Amino acid sequence: MKKMRLHIYIAMAVFLIMVIVGSFLDLQINQAIFSPNNGFGITVAALSMVVGYGILASMGGVFLYHGVKVTNVVWQKVLFILVSVVILVGTVVLCARKEFFGVNGWNIPNLVWLGYLLATPLMGACMFGGYVLAKKVNNPRLWILMAVAAIFLALALLLGTTAVKSIFNRPRYRIVVAEDAHYFYNWWERCTNSKDLIAKFGVTSEEFKSFPSGHASVAAVAMFGVILYPFVTGKEFKYQTLCFYAGLVFTLFVAFTRMLVGAHFLSDVGMGGLITVICLYAFYEVLIHNPKIYETPSLEEKEVVAE
Repeated sequence: MKKMRLHIYIAMAVFLIMVIVGSFLDLQINQAIFSPNNGFGITVAALSMVVGYGILASMGGVFLYHGVKVTNVVWQKVLFILVSVVILVGTVVLCARKEFFGVNGWNIPNLVWLGYLLATPLMGACMFGGYVLAKKVNNPRLWILMAVAAIFLALALLLGTTAVKSIFNRPRYRIVVAEDAHYFYNWWERCTNSKDLIAKFGVTSEEFKSFPSGHASVAAVAMFGVILYPFVTGKEFKYQTLCFYAGLVFTLFVAFTRMLVGAHFLSDVGMGGLITVICLYAFYEVLIHNPKIYETPSLEEKEVVAE
């Protein structure tokens, strides 16, 4: 499990280089590749978040298993089941309303109902997968691991998709190009007059949430899932390194399509991925130095719990 540290460093370096290069060439890169209303890019945007939210939904399945099968105290059962329901509902709503048919997805408001038809079975299947995995592993401590993972995941997604965006209010390239680059801001510059620009152009506040990229941040959760798997199962994952880099390539692919449609700059997608990988690294270090979080309890510990 400790072998993954180097690969996490490499992923960090890749995203950091993207931020640095973007700091000098953001505008030029977008000018070269911008393809407005590109159907391929919009479709990738609508579907790319499924991986990240699917991992969250699978965590809900673990909590559900502990509520139904493992926990003996009634209030604990109720708590675990409620947590799993909240996770499922949350992931379905986010996919259906914000991603599939939101302003960055297919953007067809009257087809939100179709988003629910797509999101419900997808997230339900991921949740069921987490339930089956928890049953197979049969570790009464598994919910603790899921809780710790959820904290770091929530931190990554909160920073990458909400908190930092609200500080910088960076205009997206598709707004910049509409005004002949007059309103281009570097990532370290705050757009303090975003409300005035929103009123002037008649656009939503979503057009001033360029930095960092939420899609890149959530796509990078794929690497989070790869890191998490051996801790959940207690077994070495033969193809862990290969899958980790597959997750990195997937994130870079999503990042490119976000620039393609003018939703983000290179520094935006680089920072989005970097935020998630930093949180992933912190999570990894916590687990490595606290094996009791994920190890199966000894026979003596199980007897104490049973008493």
